[in-house]
Amino acid sequence: MSAKKLKFHKMHQSRLFRLPSPKKLSELLFLSEDGLQHFTKNDEKYKCWNEPKKSGGERLIEAPFDRLKVVQKRIAELLYRIETPDYVISPAKNKSYVMNAAVHRGSKQFYLLDIEDFFPSCRAERVFWFFNKILQCPRDVAAILTKVSTFQGHLPQGSPCSPILAYYAYSDMWNIINKIAIENGCKLTIYVDDITVSGVSFSLRAISQIKSVISKFGLSISLRKERGFVNKAAEITGVIVEGNQIKLPNRQHFKLRLAKSSFSKCKTQKERDYIVRQISGRVAQKTQIESYNI
Repeated sequence: MSAKKLKFHKMHQSRLFRLPSPKKLSELLFLSEDGLQHFTKNDEKYKCWNEPKKSGGERLIEAPFDRLKVVQKRIAELLYRIETPDYVISPAKNKSYVMNAAVHRGSKQFYLLDIEDFFPSCRAERVFWFFNKILQCPRDVAAILTKVSTFQGHLPQGSPCSPILAYYAYSDMWNIINKIAIENGCKLTIYVDDITVSGVSFSLRAISQIKSVISKFGLSISLRKERGFVNKAAEITGVIVEGNQIKLPNRQHFKLRLAKSSFSKCKTQKERDYIVRQISGRVAQKTQIESYNI
């Protein structure tokens, strides 16, 4: 379902809210009851491999096979229809990495945090808590939903429902963090596992409080990615925030210039088509960012 057609509603209006029985759950997921039980035995329904990270090291991908992926997409579709707080930029529909940066325009201090190995650290118990306590599904329904959406006790990196469940499984933590930010006169955004706090000025005590909350929920901050900026430009999810403006990073300007200069050197139509697509994508990115400054 496209973001444009998606209609949002409150948590209690979700079709998953207080779902009374496994039979009703199977109907909601377009499955027979036997078919639903089949997907609760999902330990052999994933393909796993390692992919290199841009920042170095490797990330374990745990991708569901096609039939399980269809069921997980349905769960994700139902969850994405629920309204999320303004500070949630991703996972949320109709929002973007550019918006994540634009929220922090006008700030003079920025602090960026990143949760280490977020999906593998999102425990199945927290997913069950969300389905059982927040969506108020009976324990048997919550247990089935948890089993279908988790793998070996955690949210798998590669499942279509992991991003939205990673937020909801820790929604109480995020609300506490948002409260700390507000009490300290700060803006907060979360972009999956990236946390950005900004303001005209704030005490590092607020950051310590936020880190303490994250630790209490059994999660860890990546020390390699933790950084702060005072009275200077900050890069937030690949966008430069400077004063009341957001900008394309210099490296992206360089790539755009390089692509344009490469066009005249193309020897085949296939090469020219590839460069044109590159240029179009980079120009669209630049236009999207600059549109926030109008």
